[in-house]
Amino acid sequence: MGCAPAPDTEPLVTARADSTATVMGDDEGRSGAMTPRAAAGHLPAAFPPLARVRCWFEARELIRFPDYAGSAWRGLLGHGLRKTACVTRQPTCAGCLLIQHCVYSTLFESPDAAGTPGGSPHPFVLEIDPRAPRVLEPGTAFRLDLQVLGAAIQQVPYLIHSFGVAGTRGFGRTGGRFILTAVEREVTLGSENWRTVYDATLGRYDPLENAAPVVPPAPRQVRLQLRTPWRLKRAGQRIGARELSAFDIAHALYRRLRTLAAAHGGEPTHFDHRRLPSDPEALRLTIDWLRWHDWTRYSSRQDALMQLGGLIGEVILDGPALADLWPALWFGQWTHVGQGTAFGLGGYRLASLQESDR
Repeated sequence: MGCAPAPDTEPLVTARADSTATVMGDDEGRSGAMTPRAAAGHLPAAFPPLARVRCWFEARELIRFPDYAGSAWRGLLGHGLRKTACVTRQPTCAGCLLIQHCVYSTLFESPDAAGTPGGSPHPFVLEIDPRAPRVLEPGTAFRLDLQVLGAAIQQVPYLIHSFGVAGTRGFGRTGGRFILTAVEREVTLGSENWRTVYDATLGRYDPLENAAPVVPPAPRQVRLQLRTPWRLKRAGQRIGARELSAFDIAHALYRRLRTLAAAHGGEPTHFDHRRLPSDPEALRLTIDWLRWHDWTRYSSRQDALMQLGGLIGEVILDGPALADLWPALWFGQWTHVGQGTAFGLGGYRLASLQESDR
């Protein structure tokens, strides 16, 4: 399941210092500007319910993934869901009597209250592993992780069935068929403790109760590893590697969480951008490496190739406001940020400087 490659060329931007980003020095010289570490605690109820799901597959034919597999997975999932859930067989969901009740439309078309397809954020996020191989021989086991939000957590059995249907179709016109063998769910968000909820040999789904996630303590500074392309905008303009600031990240994160909370449960006012500080020194960005990564996908709906590039790299955040932003930053690892999250774009992971510099 290929993705944006690791940096093998000269990055476009390195170690920048300006009004919103500063070059990192030694810890002693910066200790006076740091906030004390925040205590760990349960994630506030303002955040939408979220479950991490891991699907295990076995290749039955040779599978060749494109450079970025998110588009292929999304298309395959949509096909499987439509075959599984759509009873009217209308060509589109617009104007369908069942648009607010059909599992396909609610998961894949995500209508708003007025019934407009695409009016709400999708209740799932694909987690594309950038290190996964792009070519799989028959008999190879592989997996796909995804996050499911709000009421869609109760619809995981439909996702399981749709992946089974999708496997009979496979990837692409030349084959690439596979079977679903098992599904796991993370017991507590971020714990990496996985429990089997579906075994294909038994054909039974055993749901888990939602456990309250516990946020780890806020660090003094944190490294963000931008794993899949970030597509962010400021004032309607795409943000490139030379324009990115700490508050672009904070605003994009709050915007994403606000829309998810409004659509899938939570308290959207908790993520009002006016709650963020206005002082540029309150949250600082240091760029380790950052560059624009282009990828092209084919849209069957528009019968055209589409460019969906974005930023990949590693950046460091610190400053007095980091402790307040920390719960959203930690939770956002699984909601992603920016545009194209349903394809798996906007993904990142957090790492302490000690972990990432080993």
